[in-house]
Amino acid sequence: MARTPAIRYGTVMDIAMTLATGPLAPLLRDGDLPGPMNLNRLADFGTLCKLDSANAYTLQDSTTLYGRATIVATVMPRNAVACGFTAAWLWLGGLFPETIDILSSSHFRTLRHGRKVRVFNRKAPPDHVIQVGPVRTTTPVRTACDLALLPQHELEGADAGQLIDRLMAEYHVTPEACLKILDLNRYWPR
Repeated sequence: MARTPAIRYGTVMDIAMTLATGPLAPLLRDGDLPGPMNLNRLADFGTLCKLDSANAYTLQDSTTLYGRATIVATVMPRNAVACGFTAAWLWLGGLFPETIDILSSSHFRTLRHGRKVRVFNRKAPPDHVIQVGPVRTTTPVRTACDLALLPQHELEGADAGQLIDRLMAEYHVTPEACLKILDLNRYWPR
């Protein structure tokens, strides 16, 4: 008599179910887990990274550029462009920023996943914005310029200089490229 194989995570059946129902959402909510303490426990184990008391993303999703892009697309408002600290997290990873920085002409007053939405109404020429997976974001060079222009009181304890250094090293951003963007946008705050 033939034995039915056990179904495990990552099997052909699992893949077929994902194709039939669509990919899993990058955010887990408290109700997605079997008990109320699981979100906190999994965060304590380092499996999940909490955004607020009820939402988290998996550490595995945050290790790739595409994974971070799907997380950012879920967290930020639609039709906006990720910039500043949010774009830096998308490009580099690390701890999720305390604010969700976007380029938009709209205003957002409510918190999203426990974070304030910080809107910048700066113009972004098409060559300063790129599509990464499901999200539009500023390019690494534009992200470095945005971080360099943040006033000291908006840094919220973050080390913008370190992020700029990492962007320059990882994506080969040159000071000349940043200066060119700044020269083309004379009316940005300096």
